[in-house]
Formats: sequence, structure tokens, C-alpha cells
Amino acid sequence: MSLKLHHLNASRSQRIVWLLLELGVPHEIVHHKRNPTTRLAPPELLKIHPLGKSPLLEHDGIVVAETGAIAEYLLAKFDPDHKLHPKPDSPDFPRYLEWLHAAEGAAFLPSLVTMYVGLAGVSEGAFVNRMGEERDKAANLIEQHLSKHAYFAGDAFSAADCLMGFQIAGMGARGDLANRPATKAWLDKVSARPAYKAMLEVGI
Repeated sequence: MSLKLHHLNASRSQRIVWLLLELGVPHEIVHHKRNPTTRLAPPELLKIHPLGKSPLLEHDGIVVAETGAIAEYLLAKFDPDHKLHPKPDSPDFPRYLEWLHAAEGAAFLPSLVTMYVGLAGVSEGAFVNRMGEERDKAANLIEQHLSKHAYFAGDAFSAADCLMGFQIAGMGARGDLANRPATKAWLDKVSARPAYKAMLEVGI
């Protein structure tokens, strides 16, 4: 088996690093560095996939792009006992699936857009304010959910937690968890997991 993850520093690919470590699957990490001026991914990623973005997973001659797709691929291939994803007939499955994809969708998009707008030199105005409102809406939803559930899929840790981790760690770094105790407690809890600590050692 040949399993290789192309990992870009300061990117969402750390979610897949964490998931691979939780799965305990032997793999190789190929490190890539952003351009320090433009913050863009290096051009060599374009040789692997036309979009030239990370994460990219290579497995036995195929390339899989998109974080959510990579996560689902890894779980289908390497989690036959459903330790990190509920079975489709589980009552937790719809909730798990929703958060797995929210990590790349509604819960994350406002922060991503805000970052890009900031890089363009725009820091105020109606659009920036709207994105701030959407970011707060997503953060409030996360807080409400985690005040009722131990993890994103329910009572058990799952891959949805791995994918949501990047978003919440970013919130913590910005000081956005001061008034969100349930989200802060979740981050403290998952940060103590051996695989999370190992992910930090790989590099974020």
C-alpha cells in the first residue's frame, strides 16, 4: 500500500493529518510551504492536481482532492469497524454527515472569505460586516450544538471532530471562544488526544 498526503503549512490539510493519525494508517507526509509573500501554495502542487491546492491524497496511483472527499475516502477504505464514523443506520449518522461537510461549507466559508478579503486590503464595509455576522452565526450554532453534545456526531468522537478542529482552533487563536464555554471545553478535550498532539508535531 502506498498512502501519501501532500500537506501545506497553515492550511486545512492538518485536518487530514489528524484523521490519518486517529485511524493509525501507515502513511507518508510530503511537506509543502506557502510563498511567504503571496501566501499561495507552491507551483509543484499543480503537477499533482490541476487546482494545485492541499490537501491532496495519493493512494495506489490515484489522487483524491477536497478535504471532505479525502476524509470519506479514508473512512471507507480504512475504518471498516466504524470507529470514526457512524454506520448509515445509526441515529448519529445525519448529524455526523452534516458537520463533516459544514467544516468546508457554511461553518467555515465566512472565515475563509474574510481572510481573502483581508489579504486584498479590505478591512471594513458592508460586505466585511456581513461576513462577520455570518461568522458569528456559525460560531453560535457550534456553541449551541456542543452545549448539548460531547462531540459533533453526538456522544462519541468521530471524523467530524477532526474536520471541525481547524475552524475551532482558529476561533481560539482569534480569542473568539472567550464567551463560548462549550466550544472551549471541546477544544481543550480534543487537544489532549494523542493523535491531536502528534498532528501538531507534524506541523501546522
